[in-house]
Amino acid sequence: MQVKKKLETILFVIFAAFIGSQNPSLARAEYNYQLYKNFENFGILIFPKDQIFEKLDEYIQQIGFDPVESGQALMRFGSKNENQTYMMPEEVQRRYSMDRFIVLQVITHQNILVGVFDPEWGLILPSAIFRLNEVKQNIPKTLNIFRKHLKKRETQRQIPENHKTKRLLATNAVIISTWFRFMNKPH
Repeated sequence: MQVKKKLETILFVIFAAFIGSQNPSLARAEYNYQLYKNFENFGILIFPKDQIFEKLDEYIQQIGFDPVESGQALMRFGSKNENQTYMMPEEVQRRYSMDRFIVLQVITHQNILVGVFDPEWGLILPSAIFRLNEVKQNIPKTLNIFRKHLKKRETQRQIPENHKTKRLLATNAVIISTWFRFMNKPH
């Protein structure tokens, strides 16, 4: 039974890739998607919309994602043209400033295929089939990876050459910048 599910999934992915590679206009699916977004501009895209079961929808909203848009799914490549799957149109992605998102494809009997889209990593599509409990464990981990990656990029800002720091409290190693001149002038 498990082999049959995997075979159906593999055949679906191969068929979808073949259709999408033949002609972009044929890549339109009969699938509708539901896009969820959180305050960090991370997204969760689920398709087909009519296969979203109640526990999945409740979980997505419980972790801070709100439904923002739905529409017809479109076959798209990742940012490095390495993989392809059904997603929202690129205009929708730009409208919501969404660079990083998780793609969930609900298949029969509440099984879920998971993909991750990141502009630097591309589109990652593991072939494993998950149940909701496994998805609940992995979505927070993926979101934390997104956050760490963004934080790492933010800390790589250039520091001006005239920027000096002084240690205020040696025991706590608190550093105060002298770059901000307002502290040095009387108010």
